Amino acid sequence: MTLKYLAVLWEKGILWVSVLWENRKMNELDEYELALKYGHYVERDVYIKLVEWKNEDARNHKCLFLRGARRVGKSCLALEFAHKEYASFIKVSFDRASEDTKNLFVDSLENLDYFYDQLSIVYNKKLYEGKSLIILDEIQLFKPARQAIKTLLLDGRYDILETGSLASIVKKDDKDDSYLLPSEEMKIDVLPITFKEYLRASGKIDMIDFIDKTVAERKAFSAAYRNIYKEFREYLFVGGMPKSVATYLKTRNLVKVEKEKREIIELYYDDFNRQRNVNSLYLTSLFNLIPSELSNHDKRFKLSHINSNAREREYGAAFNWLKDAYIVNLCFNSTDPSVVPLLNSDGNDVKAYFIDTGLLYTLTFMKTEEDELFYKSLIHDKLHINEGMYMENYVGQVLRAKGYKELFFYEKRDPKTYKTIMEIDFLCIQRRKVCPIEVKSSDSSSLISLKKFKEKFDGRVTSGLVICDSDYKNEGDICYLPIFALDWYL
Repeated sequence: MTLKYLAVLWEKGILWVSVLWENRKMNELDEYELALKYGHYVERDVYIKLVEWKNEDARNHKCLFLRGARRVGKSCLALEFAHKEYASFIKVSFDRASEDTKNLFVDSLENLDYFYDQLSIVYNKKLYEGKSLIILDEIQLFKPARQAIKTLLLDGRYDILETGSLASIVKKDDKDDSYLLPSEEMKIDVLPITFKEYLRASGKIDMIDFIDKTVAERKAFSAAYRNIYKEFREYLFVGGMPKSVATYLKTRNLVKVEKEKREIIELYYDDFNRQRNVNSLYLTSLFNLIPSELSNHDKRFKLSHINSNAREREYGAAFNWLKDAYIVNLCFNSTDPSVVPLLNSDGNDVKAYFIDTGLLYTLTFMKTEEDELFYKSLIHDKLHINEGMYMENYVGQVLRAKGYKELFFYEKRDPKTYKTIMEIDFLCIQRRKVCPIEVKSSDSSSLISLKKFKEKFDGRVTSGLVICDSDYKNEGDICYLPIFALDWYL
């Protein structure tokens, strides 16, 4: 064996050890650290609410529950918070924790010194009283952990943060979910990435500042309109799920983005099939029907399109499950609009929007071949499809992100012919009055319904808002707003 051959073996051995060491280090990184390492990290505006909880509610022995859809970034956000705001933390992931670790939350709560010592050894993390955080991830998968929270909060040594999604709960014989709702809890919804967050992640800080200033001064966007709208169209298709956004910003490859989104849709299908108390067939049927219902003229959900014999009470639980799982935003008809629209809403007259418009695009074209040119044509509106449904879905998404947990529209029909004689796409509250919102493909579309609505409910109604794909302008008491500016306007 020559010295040269030995030298090659030595070099390869060093390389092999180096690779093993690097892989070991990678396995020790959590989701937030990996997102930073690979450029997948997206700064979220909701982070400030977590800091407020730490400084206020946590001091009053309240835990924090981050709720949201699957793959919306709850765990990564919790880990970012833990890294930045605490001296140390332990994350217990109930989708991966061993039975021995889970049993600590059942058998060891009478001796919390022993309980915390066990956690420290299992996760190789030192805990500092008043300076450490315990993250209970996917907590809905192990209900005794929810029951244990009261004991941990009374002890008060460490802050407690939970994450969870109803979509991953597998129900069998549970008749009472009250154990899932401890009173000592502050809840924060984690929703898809907004257009403003998307621009920030893209490095378009100047564009954000320009939109801020232009909307605040109620001016037209003029020459800048085209470039902003181009960014918005890309965001609309990519959507607001963190992995999809990160993939697009890093690769600019729409096929890869679509693969990420299709994986999320398939994950939802798997969740539907695992349900027991809610009919999985109903969930799948309702979910699949949303794009076609939104493409209809009145966009209202008709169960007869699933089955001519379908009844509201049979599908009601499935509708509520999709809403509670943060998969859809339901929008109800407010029959007598006021600052409390829920008081006069028709629970059987409903529209269903996706929590994320990018996922709506994906479900619509799920059965088409993945093709970069096709997706670019969608973004640039060259296929002459019904774009209104995506724009309207986005408005619902923004309203939800702005804190409207229930969405409302207004529709009046002729009692004899049952034809629609007045319809407003969305209602929101501004300055203690009802603000009617119409979503139009252009500023030249008919506003007959909006004018009738303002006359009928004069005194309750503030200026009308027309969301369109054209520049800002004011005509009397009607404001025409580019759709990309809605996140800044409300």
